[in-house]
Amino acid sequence: MPDIRQVCKSVVGSSLNVLFPSFCPGCGRHIPDAKFLCEHCYSALPPMPENYCRSCGTSTDRPIEECGSCHYEIERPDRAFFPFLYRNPLSNLIVRFKFSDRTEWSENLTNLLLSRVGAQLLEEEPDMVIPVPLHPLRLLRRGYNQAALLAGRVARKIHRPLVTNLLYRTKMTRPQTSLNQKSRLVNVHDAFVVGKAAIENRRILLVDDVFTTGSTVWSATRALKEAGAGRVMICCLARVEY
Repeated sequence: MPDIRQVCKSVVGSSLNVLFPSFCPGCGRHIPDAKFLCEHCYSALPPMPENYCRSCGTSTDRPIEECGSCHYEIERPDRAFFPFLYRNPLSNLIVRFKFSDRTEWSENLTNLLLSRVGAQLLEEEPDMVIPVPLHPLRLLRRGYNQAALLAGRVARKIHRPLVTNLLYRTKMTRPQTSLNQKSRLVNVHDAFVVGKAAIENRRILLVDDVFTTGSTVWSATRALKEAGAGRVMICCLARVEY
């Protein structure tokens, strides 16, 4: 005899799907179940290729653990993780998540991120997870920090503390999207400061939504390392091709 609770749950679930159908945010197709993306959009997610520096994220001809710049630049992270390329359908989802108040997507986007690099993040054994902060004025205008939403869910999933009162953005920079690589580096130079919390020799996982040229996360990494961090890893949901 079937479990009456399971039968009721199935009936209620089917009724909700009829009354409130789900649609794929990537293409608008109807989704008959509770999945975030349809099979077509999920299979179209562009995985990150292997040819990049594992320490800082710079494009290379082949996979390497450390490029030449990593020997000399204090602002470079010690390890970089990029689950996907910044390409449709994911790029469209990130833009809407970031600028169109689709904060309810944070859990699904985090699950996509962790499906690709979750095990590697655990192997790094970070002491804390920190989001790349927004300047207070930009945070006030937007109403939320998309990096903090991702970082909070990553921290919860890998069972590490989320720390949001350590790294601060004190420089109101121009939007990076309108600048070339050299201008981006100048734009975010000394844009971050670290609070009074003790981070000497701590292992820090820095989370952001998109890695473009690296200027923002490199500037944040420099501030953390100058404050004594022992190892800084970065993880961005997607990486722009360049």
